[in-house]
Amino acid sequence: MAVEGISGAAGLSGLTPIKQTTPAQAQASFTDSLKSAIDGLNATQQESDKMTQALATGEVDNLHDVMIASQKASVALDAAVQVQKKAIDAYTEMMRMSM
Repeated sequence: MAVEGISGAAGLSGLTPIKQTTPAQAQASFTDSLKSAIDGLNATQQESDKMTQALATGEVDNLHDVMIASQKASVALDAAVQVQKKAIDAYTEMMRMSM
């Protein structure tokens, strides 16, 4: 039984290689992503606080927009807390693994 060579491998020349990242680069990327998410959460919370204060002082009379901003901030904070819990659970599980 004769084994023939693989044909059609020439089509693979157009593929781009996968970029290898170092652990330091991956950590920096993760840190940047986490910082950006926290900054977005903080901005949402601050906007809600500003609108609530403006409503209390009479600068804004549209309760509807204030309540929407408040709910957005609440949902964003709840999501962040859930992500934090999942990250802690994953870390705890990895620490339980034997090497």
